[in-house]
Amino acid sequence: RLARLPLARVKALVKADPDVTLASQEAVFVLARAAELFVETIAKDAYVYAQQGKRKTLQRKDLDNAIEAIDEFAFLE
Repeated sequence: RLARLPLARVKALVKADPDVTLASQEAVFVLARAAELFVETIAKDAYVYAQQGKRKTLQRKDLDNAIEAIDEFAFLE
C-alpha cells in the first residue's frame, strides 16, 4: 500500500473546500502522499528537539521549536 492515510478521509477533506468542485483519485492520492511526507518531515525535525531534551516522546514544544528554527515551516507560525 503506497498511501498510509485513508484516501476516503483525504477525499472528504478535499471536498470540504468550497473552491474544489472535482478531484480525481490520482489527485487525492498525491495529496495524501504529500501530507504523509509533510508529517514525516516535521516529526523527524521535532524529534531532534525531543532528543536534546533527553526524551523519546514528542511534545508540542518540540514541534514549536522545529517550526521556529526551520525556514520550511515558516508558513505554520
